[in-house]
Amino acid sequence: MIRKTVLMCAAAAALLCVPSATYAQSADEIVAKNLAAKGGEAKLKAVQSLRETGTIMIQGQTAQLTAVSKRPNLTRQDIQIMGQTISMAFDGTKAWMLNPMMGTEPVELPAEQAEMIKDQSEIDGPLMDYKTKGSTVELVGLENLDGKKAFHLRITRKGLPPQELFIDSTTYLDIKSVSSIPGSGTMEMLFGDYRTVDGLTVPFSVKNSAAGMIVSELKVDKIEFNVTLSPDTFKIKK
Repeated sequence: MIRKTVLMCAAAAALLCVPSATYAQSADEIVAKNLAAKGGEAKLKAVQSLRETGTIMIQGQTAQLTAVSKRPNLTRQDIQIMGQTISMAFDGTKAWMLNPMMGTEPVELPAEQAEMIKDQSEIDGPLMDYKTKGSTVELVGLENLDGKKAFHLRITRKGLPPQELFIDSTTYLDIKSVSSIPGSGTMEMLFGDYRTVDGLTVPFSVKNSAAGMIVSELKVDKIEFNVTLSPDTFKIKK
């Protein structure tokens, strides 16, 4: 009886694990619909810089976040918490952090972390022109995710760990992203509260979790596109 049950379960699993080639949509079709749902390639590529401000909960502490990005790969985050400002930036070549709670001098981050920050600083995200970037996107399958049907895409990028991206099968917007972060292990990002700003649909809620526990939760107050940012913005100063 046990052997028969195991065989039946295996057969059922085999039926559920349908190869991606049998799905009605290909990975490229899902990518195209995802970009369209966010506002379309033309509008996304027209964004040269952005600034977002909001409130972030970190280990029970409430902090204020200001994050800015500028093409091609400049980015900076300032977190005001307990009367201090923690800054992290990528200046196009190196990544730096200044944490007054740990010292008064900026610290250069390791190459692996710098590469991850550079990758995350891309305004367009990993799916835009992914083939040109040397990445591949594979449709793993259609899965249940918190009561929703989601397309599971696996993004393989040059010099970076694979990224698992889950896209709502109805809205074609991102629901969850799973990546390996050097020094932090596997991190999950949950996206929600989508709103349209200047023709672009963006999440106003982002939760980061590790090992099943929420590490931080961001509630965005405002997103601005094509703001003026000087090169000095991305340099960490004492």
